[in-house]
Amino acid sequence: MQSFIERSLVGIAYAAVWVISLLYSPNLGYPVLLFVLAFVAAIEMLKLYQIRSLALTTLLCFGTASLLVFNTPLLEIAILSFVFQMGLTILLFRRKTIKANAPLASLLCIVHLLFPLLLISEASVVDSPVFTIELTFGLLFFIWGTDAMAYSFGTLFGKTPLFRTVSPKKSIEGAIAAILFSPVVAYINHQIFPSYSFSFWLLMGVVISVTSIIGDLVQSQCKRTAGVKDSGTILLGHGGVYDRIDSLIFTVPFVYLYLVFFSCYVS
Repeated sequence: MQSFIERSLVGIAYAAVWVISLLYSPNLGYPVLLFVLAFVAAIEMLKLYQIRSLALTTLLCFGTASLLVFNTPLLEIAILSFVFQMGLTILLFRRKTIKANAPLASLLCIVHLLFPLLLISEASVVDSPVFTIELTFGLLFFIWGTDAMAYSFGTLFGKTPLFRTVSPKKSIEGAIAAILFSPVVAYINHQIFPSYSFSFWLLMGVVISVTSIIGDLVQSQCKRTAGVKDSGTILLGHGGVYDRIDSLIFTVPFVYLYLVFFSCYVS
């Protein structure tokens, strides 16, 4: 019970930081928050591959952020990240692991971790972003809601392992509960942001609930290959920052492409 309370309190504080930065400081606090999360998560991810170089992490983070300065098309970044995430999914289901050297681990860090955070930063730096502040909130509500449902329902009622060799504590019951809960979050999002239809939120919820589960498993596979339980210890009850944002970073390129193609379809 104590661990559940600790996890809940840290989760609430973590969510509050996101909400406050997006609402009250979208042009400064929000990009700073994303950069700090990216930097810490990159350190944790590279450490899984036995790479402990602050200089390399700094180079990767600032190099990725500089793409906005040079007006690099974000759609191309989203497609590239999508392809890599699909590749990681294939490796997951084929039960293949990645034992990367420094160049490959750096590439993986950029495309798997840093690119998705770059994509959701556009609300603060682009005049007509795909990820508006409203859509970013909607994405976060889906991630947090389905994650909480999967954890809670899986802890109470989970009996059947979802992927025993990768993460034996994650259950099929929890995954199903998360997917079934997504229409509830879609309804809440529609009430808060009525300019987007319920069907829009519902389809977005299906994309997020499925890909977030896969993203969690992909990161669990990376940790199992490294022989660790968590990527870090900075967030009590959650592990590291990379542990906390694993579903988010995996989901973002899928949602970005959904938003682009949905807007093309409805227009």
